[in-house]
Amino acid sequence: MDLLISDIDDEKIAARVPDWFRKIVPAKTFLLFPLNIKGNPVALIYADKDQPGEIAIPEKELSLLRTLRNQAVLAIKQGT
Repeated sequence: MDLLISDIDDEKIAARVPDWFRKIVPAKTFLLFPLNIKGNPVALIYADKDQPGEIAIPEKELSLLRTLRNQAVLAIKQGT
């Protein structure tokens, strides 16, 4: 499941962000694209920005990121 967190301080999100993340990562917004093989996570595409809401990716670019992720999954599968 792809995930975009626009503001880690949002009341619905804040309690779910671990303290260790807040201590070592200065990001206030981030994007996660997991790479799964046979339902198991094997890698992750991660992007972040310092200020809340700074990640605004148009649908076309999101589609390209998903394609990149899918190609990476295929490459990993071929290498195993």
